[in-house]
Amino acid sequence: MTHDEALVLVTTLIGRIRQVSPAHFTADEDLVDALGFDSLDVAELLAALHRETGRQLDLASLERMRTVRDIAAGLEAR
Repeated sequence: MTHDEALVLVTTLIGRIRQVSPAHFTADEDLVDALGFDSLDVAELLAALHRETGRQLDLASLERMRTVRDIAAGLEAR
């Protein structure tokens, strides 16, 4: 998976979870501060990423990933 593919996937899933168009946020926005993510949203995102890609990101590593771009890079590295 390329970085661009990962970025599109993460953006799409976050938009679906928050029920907003991906056009309403950027890849550099903080998930918690800008998008209002809580632990339930994070768990939902992890499950969706796993379903879509078969790749597992653990919760501990996701805590260091604060932006959409961070998560896409982590997904790409897996």
